[in-house]
Amino acid sequence: MNNLFFFTGKETFLIHEQINAWKEAFKEKHGGDMNLNFIDGKKLEIGEIIAQLETAPFLADKRLIFIEGFPEAPKNRNSKKATKKDEKLDKKQEKLIDYLDKIPESSVVVFVQPNPDKRKSLYKRITKAANIKEFNPLSGPALNQWVRNRIGKYNTSIDINTAEHLISLTGPDLWRIDQELKKLSSYCETRPASKEDIDKLVIPTVEANVFHLTDALGAKNCRLAIRNLHRSMAAGENLRQVFYMIVRQFRLFLQVGGYLGNFPNTKPSNIAISLKIHPFVAKNTANQLKHFNTSELKKAYKRLLEIDTGLKTSKIRITTDNQDELAMAIERFILKFCQ
Repeated sequence: MNNLFFFTGKETFLIHEQINAWKEAFKEKHGGDMNLNFIDGKKLEIGEIIAQLETAPFLADKRLIFIEGFPEAPKNRNSKKATKKDEKLDKKQEKLIDYLDKIPESSVVVFVQPNPDKRKSLYKRITKAANIKEFNPLSGPALNQWVRNRIGKYNTSIDINTAEHLISLTGPDLWRIDQELKKLSSYCETRPASKEDIDKLVIPTVEANVFHLTDALGAKNCRLAIRNLHRSMAAGENLRQVFYMIVRQFRLFLQVGGYLGNFPNTKPSNIAISLKIHPFVAKNTANQLKHFNTSELKKAYKRLLEIDTGLKTSKIRITTDNQDELAMAIERFILKFCQ
């Protein structure tokens, strides 16, 4: 069907941008937003949704209708067991499933659901009938290019290496990157953004600080590793969370190392799929792994386990106001690793 669309995918920022682009194009072509509708699919009854789809446009040829949050996302609870409420909802949705072929040509309908429950009949029917636009997370050169294009919209520029430096501090979150690009463009005005500007304005995420910390460990630079630890503490991060991010990173080293041991020529995208991690994380972990050997990784993971045991048995005490004992334990871990 030419008038039925489905926006889906994990990259919600790109979905948001596509909705805005369609909305502005529609308003320009059809003279305003009088025939533009947004429906909350989680709140509106099926009968009301159908009524909206049947409504004729007012003094125009087309209506544009976005139905957000529909079809529904998987439930957090045990979604394998259908409740009576689920069965009742499925029965109601049968009316909408039957109606999809009867949507008038004057109604352009866009279902929006980043994370649909793919077992549902409504999802299966929509994916057969609709034009699907899937928005997946960006990584590698595509993410770098997106950063450079995006900052250009704010009348500032950034080169490839500087964009890569920014991404290393923010991670691949486009919502976060966009906010930082707005900040940079306001500060730099029309001149190109530099690494110095980024270091001055951008507060790294916990993940970024841990990434740089483990990068310093790979280079056996304990001073830089401890500086990154202190930067997380100065930013007010919960040190327990920082510690478990370090644990997670070393666990990833072992997992990615094991995978590469079996498939030495594999691509980061294959690692990401197999280990169920973001491609950005898979690529960076594989690159960092070159500076470590398996023996030292196993010893390091054992030391981290000892710290974890100390936390859980209160041998290492930590409160909201006092994180000194855990900080000292992590610093000792860094010093031992770098010896």
